Amino acid sequence: MNKILVIGCGNVGSVGLHKMAQYPKVFGEIHVVGRTLKKCESVRDSVKKKSKGKVDLKIHITDVGTGKNFLNILNEVRPDLVVNWGSPYDNLVVMDACLEYGVRYIDTACYEHPEHYGFSYEKQLAKNEAFKKKGLLAILGAGFDPGVSNIYSAYARDYIFDQIDTIDILDCNGGSKDEKIKFAPNFDPEINLRELILPIKYWKDGKWLEKGKLIDEDAPYFEFNFPEAGKFTPYLMYHEELETIPTHIKGLKRIRFWMTFSKNYLTYLRVLYNVGLTRIDPINYDGKEVVPVKFLKAILPKGEDFNSGYVGKTNIGNIIAGKKNKKNKYVYIYNVCDHHEAYKETNGNAIGYTTAIPTVTVAKLVLEGKWGGVGVKNTEDKSLDSKVFIEEMEKVGLKTIIKNLKDIPKELKKNY
Repeated sequence: MNKILVIGCGNVGSVGLHKMAQYPKVFGEIHVVGRTLKKCESVRDSVKKKSKGKVDLKIHITDVGTGKNFLNILNEVRPDLVVNWGSPYDNLVVMDACLEYGVRYIDTACYEHPEHYGFSYEKQLAKNEAFKKKGLLAILGAGFDPGVSNIYSAYARDYIFDQIDTIDILDCNGGSKDEKIKFAPNFDPEINLRELILPIKYWKDGKWLEKGKLIDEDAPYFEFNFPEAGKFTPYLMYHEELETIPTHIKGLKRIRFWMTFSKNYLTYLRVLYNVGLTRIDPINYDGKEVVPVKFLKAILPKGEDFNSGYVGKTNIGNIIAGKKNKKNKYVYIYNVCDHHEAYKETNGNAIGYTTAIPTVTVAKLVLEGKWGGVGVKNTEDKSLDSKVFIEEMEKVGLKTIIKNLKDIPKELKKNY
């Protein structure tokens, strides 16, 4: 029986734990580490109910980012695999503990320092040789984007194209919440808001280009009709998969990332930014230090406040242009997920579902020996078979659709 140690039971962790419980032969014993006992108990009780008493999560309460806390739990639990659905602030500490103890590792988002804006895989990838020496595997960014978006790029590289020229990753949340919910980021509000106010960057002809910020009135966008989800407005922004995909696809000329937002959402974002509520530096209030974005996180709606009434669909995928047999080829490879169906199955929403299911798929492939090797890898690494992943992810809960296009949309031919 495989013993799994999971960090986090928020929106993503909760969905993932519910899904792991559906595969008791793979995830034989599940331990979850969290900071809040009440939240962990709520997820445990839901998992136990949905599994009809067959799965009982074992709970450990601690701050994994502090001292030797996580290493102590590793020594107590002695797991076969660690899945990190916790804060990306803790990635380095958790990876170091996994190295010291000697266990494989998977996460969904790259490291960022709590006191500095921005994120990068650099410090995590720097542990590659250390993991190799220990004979251990670490897979980074195993959510949807990053994660599946990387794998779709790898699948196109290995199975569809002879040469890839351009990749545009499009992330659409076509869902709508209860009208009482005026503003709520799609995942952890603190991490999400820190990401959205960064400079827009994309990769072209071997170098990075900047294009203002998402909160600018003239931020680049276009209208697009997403299959099954509907017509929405994707905006150009920077995202972490852009950091690694160009190093794994030779000859790539350009890669960009787009995410949909309503004008109303961006208005809220601009106001919060302009009044200082997205700041990450502590301020003194009534004799106490308060970090504005952490305060904002505490008062904004959480998934449990709106998941039950969330309707609509997400559509996340890659539009890729290149050549096959010396002829131009264009492909749209994507997934569609339904918020309400995700809630019925796991009490989460499609955002959490599309992040958690790929991680569970990766964990399943690693434990079954279908994905392996040693060292620190992103999901587009050539040693990790993208076809095997796509086939397995459909069994776990997310189907991939591949469409041949006559050309890429005219909006994606522009140089923004």
